[in-house]
Amino acid sequence: MKKIKHVICDCDNTANFPGRPMDDALAILYLLGSSDDIELLGLTCNYGNGTAAESYQSNSALLTETGYEHIPVLHGFEQGEDTDCESSRFIAEMAEKYKGELVYLGIGSLGNLYGAYLIDNDIFEKIGQIVLMGGITEPLLIHDGQPLDELNFSVNAKASATVLSKGRNISVITGNNCLPISALPKDEFLDKLCTADNPAGMYIAQKCGYRFKTKEVVYGADSSYCWDAVAAAYINHPEKFTDHMTPCFINEKEIGESGFLHPCPADAANNIINIPTARSRIEIQELFYSSWLSLDMHTSDANFSCKGLYLDKLIQPCILIELSKEPCHGFLLLQRLKDDGYIEDNLDPAGFYRNLRKMEKEGYLTSESEGHGPKARKTFTITDFGKQALISWEVSLRRYEKHISRITEGIRAVK
Repeated sequence: MKKIKHVICDCDNTANFPGRPMDDALAILYLLGSSDDIELLGLTCNYGNGTAAESYQSNSALLTETGYEHIPVLHGFEQGEDTDCESSRFIAEMAEKYKGELVYLGIGSLGNLYGAYLIDNDIFEKIGQIVLMGGITEPLLIHDGQPLDELNFSVNAKASATVLSKGRNISVITGNNCLPISALPKDEFLDKLCTADNPAGMYIAQKCGYRFKTKEVVYGADSSYCWDAVAAAYINHPEKFTDHMTPCFINEKEIGESGFLHPCPADAANNIINIPTARSRIEIQELFYSSWLSLDMHTSDANFSCKGLYLDKLIQPCILIELSKEPCHGFLLLQRLKDDGYIEDNLDPAGFYRNLRKMEKEGYLTSESEGHGPKARKTFTITDFGKQALISWEVSLRRYEKHISRITEGIRAVK
């Protein structure tokens, strides 16, 4: 029988904060969808993408939305604060409880693990495996050669240098090695998730799809990197990677400047670090989608109208149809829905505008205000996510057509 791995995920998740990365969330969702192989013991929160408090907020929301509130989320310390915090104490406790079996997944700064080391200097002998995402072995260039600073190990150089020099059984998925395999094309990402039967697909597309717009605006890119999910995949599928045991001279100065791991001859090294490379981009991303779409959402909120689960929300595909033609302000949109026969004259306008606000909040559309004061009005535009949702609606409604035909035939047969 395959042995389940006991995992702590230490992260700086800021999913749904405007302009912030979403790859931590994708890594967590990967772990939750891999429950046959992985038991997620808890999420410890650190700073990096944002503050530790923001990470706590994002992690708590993610577990609530997916129905995994039973998994603890632990407060971490903020930059400059004492390392003795909930997260550090939790890591130390779990290392003792699962001695030799605990897997620590670090996909942010490493202050919490450093804090656990200060609590228990023997912790690196107790943790079975340390898997990290971060660091570089050469300059990091993204999206057609644009330079990017290393943003995990360098955030807390003292903590990282301590962990990397004193830790045992460490595997580091570097930024360099993530690049060839972690870029998710926007259209593929939305298509695979939005058209899946499991409503988790639509949830993940909504939760994380906003990042593609940021990448388009900042880099002119039609993809987004899911760096951290690569490290998560290594935990339960190391066979998809080639290990490289690499002597490194870890020093705080180079870690702080650039996250540089400084590979070197064995006699000059102060630790041997495994730096795995993935064997196939296709295989790794198949693992991503397989786990994401295996997620069992334990919540009644895991229903999405564009999957056809709420027939009283048929107004939503109608709105998406009209906005697919051209952007439109609310009053004109309402009139066009009536003119095209999608709604009746007795539709409650207040309910219609509530729907627009809800659809904007959930990422189906965006709005831009025109004018100021009481005469200001919003023009609504469909998003890429909204376009994919409309395609999903078509599939759902065709299924309903068949079911409705069968039901009406049954009624006629017994009349």
